[in-house]
Amino acid sequence: MSDLTPIAGKLARLLPRLASDKDGEVLATVVAIRRQLAAQDLDLHDLARALEPQPAEVVYVAAEPPEPRTWSELARWIAHNDRGRLKSRERSFVEEMARRLVLRGEPSEKQAAWLRGLYAKVEGEA
Repeated sequence: MSDLTPIAGKLARLLPRLASDKDGEVLATVVAIRRQLAAQDLDLHDLARALEPQPAEVVYVAAEPPEPRTWSELARWIAHNDRGRLKSRERSFVEEMARRLVLRGEPSEKQAAWLRGLYAKVEGEA
């Protein structure tokens, strides 16, 4: 998940300005919000995800979490273990793959290679 902590105060001061009845002020506020997010390598999608209720954390009984066995499990594992290491584009891709690969779906060769690479990146830093 995206870490908005460094800019949370700035965003909290900007968001109420969206209620202005002056279109120019609203537009300037949107530009300011996007600029704050971009400075953290984030976008409005990251802000929206940060505002969504978070599902309960999965608690593993074993000392080590089980290895992913399907593409969908792999994508969910990457998303769960990301801890802010993936870029916005990578996070979006992983989340999309987790949604699309249910019921043992198969990614394209290019998607599979990218998922394997992201798994290696996150698993190596876990």
